[in-house]
Amino acid sequence: MQENKIVKKEIVLTDGAISMRLFRKSDAEDLYEAVSESLAELSPWLEFVHEDYTIKETRKWLKTHPKSRKKGIEYNFAIFNAKDGSFLGGCWLSRIDDINKLADLGYWVRTGYTGRGVASAATLLLAKWGFKELKLNRIEILVATGNKPSLRVAEKVGAHREGVMRKRIVLRDKVHDAVMFSLVPGDI
Repeated sequence: MQENKIVKKEIVLTDGAISMRLFRKSDAEDLYEAVSESLAELSPWLEFVHEDYTIKETRKWLKTHPKSRKKGIEYNFAIFNAKDGSFLGGCWLSRIDDINKLADLGYWVRTGYTGRGVASAATLLLAKWGFKELKLNRIEILVATGNKPSLRVAEKVGAHREGVMRKRIVLRDKVHDAVMFSLVPGDI
């Protein structure tokens, strides 16, 4: 059963198998290690992941990302194993449009934990939170057509496939078609 609670003004989302909370500066080592472990799988799809990725970049992002949260335009959650506390990846709501009540949702899971339902569980937890707490009407998941694992996650959580958007994403100067998926409150 899903449980959402605020602990010392902190948002904690859990389904018993995973737990999520907003990233902290103290997550630098875990985040850097997970990204480094997953370079080959993540770098084609996430701009911030590259061969020369450094702990300095990790610390800089952890220091600056709370500004977006304070503006209400982005929420970045760390994903953990609820049983042993191991760091599993990240899930976020970004490009939050308060007028139209919509946001983009993204996710990644470190290589050693893929294929275990972590991204799907995180997506569902965060979407439910976004609908309830942010009063969103729509959450979009945009996935490059070549990103098969992320396509599977969107399908697994029951997101509605709305179509292929031609030449929608540019990653590392390469243009990709992308599948637009959506979730609305009645979907989950």
